[in-house]
Amino acid sequence: MPNEKDAAVKKFLEKPENFSDLFNGSLFQGKQVLKADMLGDLPGESMISFSDKEGKKVSARRYRDIIRKASGRTTYAVFAVEGQEKTHYAMPVREMVYDALNYATQVKEISDRHRKDKDYRDSSEFLSGLLREDRLAPVITICLYYGTGEWEGPRELYDLLEIPEEYEDMKPFMSNYKVNLVQPTDVDPENFRTDLKLIFSLLAMSSDGMGMRKYIQEHSEEFSHIPYETYDCLRELLHVDKWWKAESKIEKGEVDMCRALEEIAEMARQEGKSEGKMEGKLEGRIEGQENGEQIMLIKFVTRKLLKGKQEEEIALELDEDRDTITRICRAAAKFAPEYDSEAIYHEMKKL
Repeated sequence: MPNEKDAAVKKFLEKPENFSDLFNGSLFQGKQVLKADMLGDLPGESMISFSDKEGKKVSARRYRDIIRKASGRTTYAVFAVEGQEKTHYAMPVREMVYDALNYATQVKEISDRHRKDKDYRDSSEFLSGLLREDRLAPVITICLYYGTGEWEGPRELYDLLEIPEEYEDMKPFMSNYKVNLVQPTDVDPENFRTDLKLIFSLLAMSSDGMGMRKYIQEHSEEFSHIPYETYDCLRELLHVDKWWKAESKIEKGEVDMCRALEEIAEMARQEGKSEGKMEGKLEGRIEGQENGEQIMLIKFVTRKLLKGKQEEEIALELDEDRDTITRICRAAAKFAPEYDSEAIYHEMKKL
């Protein structure tokens, strides 16, 4: 998870209740299988070393995005999350390697313990590194996809294989590996008990401005008092961090996002409206998005003008070019104090 978006998701899932809720809501349909107080830390790095046929040492190393150990009555299980902003067309193989390395690490740890204790009972146990009664902890990995479109890649190893027609009979004997893909359009938000319910709901309707606005209004109380981790996660995943950094109010670790979210919903509505008029034309889609962003910027600027702020101060707070803010203020002067955003936008095009 190298970028800010991935870092925000990782920070959100560091809270045990959010991590456990992701698995319970997506894989177990809301059944409380994984409990927050069962979770413990595990190192994100998995490495295994072995000697090849020529005696040369070979090492394999991988880094998990998020991994936790969940204690059971007598043993434990391993739960991991791999975040993806873009489709990964080799995901089944990638996750299969991650899981295999984790199992290999478990085998090595058990084997090292037995070699130290010298408690092997025969040559088979000695060569295996395991006693007959030894068992490994199960590993479950989720691929959490939060891109702007649908996942387009394979969901299992079979999807990635090209089996020659004359060898179709071999398929039942080939091991498959299924990806536990979790994306907003595939889950039921009602299965979640934490802010994941709000996050998945908004991500699923990110292109539906009217639907988003209605949802925000119906859940205004929840959006008025959300933890900063949720705010940061939504800000990054909805691709609107610049506006929220400037306008969201943060108090005592909580954020009031209602106003910012309604602006985002309005932008989505405007963009959708513009795209509808020019469906199928790339230029129309780009123009619609730019228009929506311009109108949103105008709204933020005029809101600050009503508070008596000057151009230089507004440009600094919104992290915008001074010339752009000057043009907006010049056009807005004709429409004070009502400040009709659409009228200001059209006036700017004349300047």
